[in-house]
Amino acid sequence: MTVGQRVFVAMLLSVVVVLATVAVSSSSLFRKYEIDDCIEYAHGINGLVANEIDPSKVDEYLQKGHDAPGYDEVLLRLYRLRDAFPDVEFLYVYRIEPDGCHVVFDLDTDEVPASKPGDVVDFDPSFNAYLGDLLAGNEVQPVISDDKFGHLLTVYKPLYDKDGVCQCYVAVDFLMGQIDAYVQQVLLSVASVSAVFIIGFMVVGYFVAERRIVRPMDRVEDQAYHDALTGVKNKTAYEERAKELDEGIANGSAVFAIFMLDVNFLKRVNDEHGHERGDEYLRACCALMCKVFGEERVYRYGGDEFVAVLEGKELVDAHNMLYDFRKAVRLLAVDKDLEPWERVSMAAGMAVYDSDVDRSSQDVLKRADQKMYENKKAMKAVRED
Repeated sequence: MTVGQRVFVAMLLSVVVVLATVAVSSSSLFRKYEIDDCIEYAHGINGLVANEIDPSKVDEYLQKGHDAPGYDEVLLRLYRLRDAFPDVEFLYVYRIEPDGCHVVFDLDTDEVPASKPGDVVDFDPSFNAYLGDLLAGNEVQPVISDDKFGHLLTVYKPLYDKDGVCQCYVAVDFLMGQIDAYVQQVLLSVASVSAVFIIGFMVVGYFVAERRIVRPMDRVEDQAYHDALTGVKNKTAYEERAKELDEGIANGSAVFAIFMLDVNFLKRVNDEHGHERGDEYLRACCALMCKVFGEERVYRYGGDEFVAVLEGKELVDAHNMLYDFRKAVRLLAVDKDLEPWERVSMAAGMAVYDSDVDRSSQDVLKRADQKMYENKKAMKAVRED
């Protein structure tokens, strides 16, 4: 073996050792990250569930169960929410008392039948350290338990009445085994990528040559689906997206929300400062939309109309995004340090797909458009001409 060959082998072995060390040392960190991400995800789901429950009716739900007015309607909405988030193993609502967990709502799974309203579930030993806070109606840290229901990560959210009294807790459970399996899958993927990297290191010349191949057709296709002025996807791209949403409606898997976003005062900017400034104004509006909703979710629907689409578990953040967007618009409107074409103003409305009222994505878009117009009137930005 020549000196050059020995140097090459030494470098290759060094790469392998470094990649293996990084993979092993990052395993526990990545697992912690996944658990933290799962907890944040659970907080969002708990917030959606809490919005469906009136705390003042918890006593009646416990006493009368399915006979309580509105109980079954709330239960149905909870099932729909649970089904929209397939990673959730169990979803339930308990009132915590000294004698155990009193069932307010519980949802069936394929393996575990639901407890009845008013049933009392014994405390798992894993919760002993948290009983004081649970009985006092306080916030509690996520709990990892391993009992007859499995190895679970549980995230609780207290639900308070208007007097600040905790009436019950909303809870979401995730399987720790599912989290660990995902971590192993990612690490396996990292190992595969590392192997490819090593092979690539050996045949770098070939890959460099390959990367010089230009694919002009890809660029042409990209231009066909993007707006030239703002850079976001255009109406053609949205129409393709709408077909996918309609397919989801047809097969019963649709879970999405549509935002209608309309630019205010574009004509005024054009008339008073010129169309070049008007283009800058549109780009500034688009930059704000992309910052809040994410560039990949934003479409230019018309001249001054934009659409954003959220789907699946992204809905957890939908209301927060709408709030953040409107707040950002209000702050920009009063910023005197900005030029008129930088002081963007937009009306926004959101509609979540509802299988009871919507037959297509167009129906959801129309409802979002109506909400946007109500917001525009409240902003006093409706054009009179």
